[in-house]
Amino acid sequence: MTTSIARKIAYVKSQDQTRAHHCHWPGCSKQVPPAKWGCFEHWKKLPKRIRDRIWAAYQPGQEKTLTPSAEYLAAAREAKAWVLANHPPATTPQSNLFA
Repeated sequence: MTTSIARKIAYVKSQDQTRAHHCHWPGCSKQVPPAKWGCFEHWKKLPKRIRDRIWAAYQPGQEKTLTPSAEYLAAAREAKAWVLANHPPATTPQSNLFA
């Protein structure tokens, strides 16, 4: 059974913080309800095509049963790869380590 995006959004917005779960943006430690991929700031930084792919694959309740689909996991991997390619973590140049 396919759930409409609007119903998925309503479900996700209705979910509370039920356990420790941080934003999936690499390096972000903000806590978000387990139904959410990430914090609002980082969710909006993802390209719409990736957000749409995550929504299409997301099934309400997967965060409770801990059984995301292969499609959802592939979309999450795509999101992580996009973040790392387009927003690499800041690094300290070796020459400034002991300055």
